[in-house]
Amino acid sequence: MRKKLNEIVSRYTWSEVEPIFLELYPKEKRKRKRARQAWEYIQSLEPPPSDMRLYIELRKDPEESYHDVFGKDGSLGDNGQEETYALFLVDWDEWLGMEIAADTLEQYAGLHIVCHCFWEMTWCGYVVESVRKYREKLARVSKEETRNLEE
Repeated sequence: MRKKLNEIVSRYTWSEVEPIFLELYPKEKRKRKRARQAWEYIQSLEPPPSDMRLYIELRKDPEESYHDVFGKDGSLGDNGQEETYALFLVDWDEWLGMEIAADTLEQYAGLHIVCHCFWEMTWCGYVVESVRKYREKLARVSKEETRNLEE
C-alpha cells in the first residue's frame, strides 16, 4: 500500500489538523493564523515526481523524545548503509510527491503524519520563500567557510 504525502494531506482540512498540530507542537499556538495560511497554500500545490521516501521515527534522548522526520532515496553512503536526509530545506511541492515509508504508515495515523511533516516543512517559517532564503544563507555560509579553509 503505497501512499504519497499529498494523498494524505488532501484528506484533511485545517480544522482537523490544527488541534493535533497544536497538541504535538504547542509552541506554534501564537502562529496559528500563519500556520493555517501555509496549510491552505500547501494543499494547492501540485507535486513533482520524487524518488525520496518519507520516514518518521520516535527518537529518545536523555533530555527529550521527539519525532524525527527524514528522507531516503536509495543512495548508499561509504559505509554501505542507505543515506538519510534532512528535509526541512526541501520545497513544499517536492514534499508532497514523496512516498511515505511503509513503516511510517504502520506506526503513525494519517493526521500525525501530516502534522509531523507540516512542522518539519515549516521549520524555516510559514511562507515557502523562507525555505529558499534559508537555503541561500546556508549556501553562502558554506561557500565562505570553504574559502576560509582554502586560504
